[in-house]
Amino acid sequence: MIRRTFVACFLLTAMLAWPQAPKKKGGKQAGDDTSNPAYKSAPVSTDADPSGKPAKPAGFVHPGVLVNRAQLDEIKKRVAAGTEPQKAAFAALKGDKLGELDYTPHPRATVECGPRSNPDIGCKDEQADSEAAYAQALLWYATADAAYARNAVKIMNAWADTLTGGHTNANAEVQASWAGAVWPRAAEIIRYSYQGWSDAEIARFQNMLTTQYLPSLIHGTCENGNKEMTMSEAIVNIGVFNDNRAAFDFGIKMWRGRAPAVIYLKSDGAQPVEAVGCGQAIWGNKGLTPEFVDGLLQARGHGVCRHGGCSRDGPPARDRFVRRAREARHGRHGIPGAISSPESRQAPRESGIQSAPHLGNRLQPFPRPPGNQITEDGRGHRRESAHRRKPPHELGNPDPRGHGLAWFTSFDSVTPAVLPPVAFVS
Repeated sequence: MIRRTFVACFLLTAMLAWPQAPKKKGGKQAGDDTSNPAYKSAPVSTDADPSGKPAKPAGFVHPGVLVNRAQLDEIKKRVAAGTEPQKAAFAALKGDKLGELDYTPHPRATVECGPRSNPDIGCKDEQADSEAAYAQALLWYATADAAYARNAVKIMNAWADTLTGGHTNANAEVQASWAGAVWPRAAEIIRYSYQGWSDAEIARFQNMLTTQYLPSLIHGTCENGNKEMTMSEAIVNIGVFNDNRAAFDFGIKMWRGRAPAVIYLKSDGAQPVEAVGCGQAIWGNKGLTPEFVDGLLQARGHGVCRHGGCSRDGPPARDRFVRRAREARHGRHGIPGAISSPESRQAPRESGIQSAPHLGNRLQPFPRPPGNQITEDGRGHRRESAHRRKPPHELGNPDPRGHGLAWFTSFDSVTPAVLPPVAFVS
């Protein structure tokens, strides 16, 4: 009996001491393949151009991507006249660290971003630097102070000369999309309004976008809708700046394959449309599934996003989706840039965004839902729907960090006679 007890205790001790495989946490881990099988073979080159010269024109209107020249001129005019909301947004942007004249970039040879940015090896640095380049480019255009243009060039050149190992770990693809969507916004403004960025430097920057960003983007993802939307936005934006029509067209194809599955319409039926290559997306969160109503957005697995953030409390808040989408944090859905980028194309209807029949009226304005908008969030807490809540500050909180980038390029109160249409410029 004593011997049997001893053997049992020994075996138990050995089992406890034996190395155990760590339990896998939820979410994507390094090495997981979440790519979209529909884009296994992408017709987009990721090879560098050895010529040392910028790509030849490919029929795009520059500057473009998010704002065109007419809109930039309007921004400049409004800042000079002290018109709101650009006046306050300009002050916020100029006073933010992204707009500082002594801003210092922090480029990395490889950007490694694990689950929830753990580890964070250059992740926040890359995001901040790309946004700083865009901020400095906007400030340059609004003020004509060349110091801002030189700063933008310095930031972009630093990354073009340093980034060689691309993006790695679990969040590689979405990290590449966040920065990859913003870099071209800055580059478009600088290249087509400032003479101090040399052709050789522009060529290196184009090669960086091609070799260090596109490889992480062109195979899409089935992980979640907002990620693939952002990836498509980055591909489209890179296609415009790099004068790469193949990349642009492929980004539009990915966007068209995902957009119907991200924005629900009642005409879709009882269930949302499935994403091309990925099947049904995740619309619930922690066992809660929102009511499917016109304009509901599928994002981050939480069912609905609005005012630049996500919530679970019922109907859509934005009564002017296309207009307001441009104000949201652009890395969230990949929708704003994908709507705006065709401004850069001389034959915009070829892109398929405006004419795609399968999109229905997903990008049209949605009216405010009627009735009492006090709803329960699924946990017994009564909450007021987002469009009825008072914004945290007078600018409507389009950007949670408040540096002014979003409102600086917002044209909410501009009449169609003043600016070209939001969607296209012929």
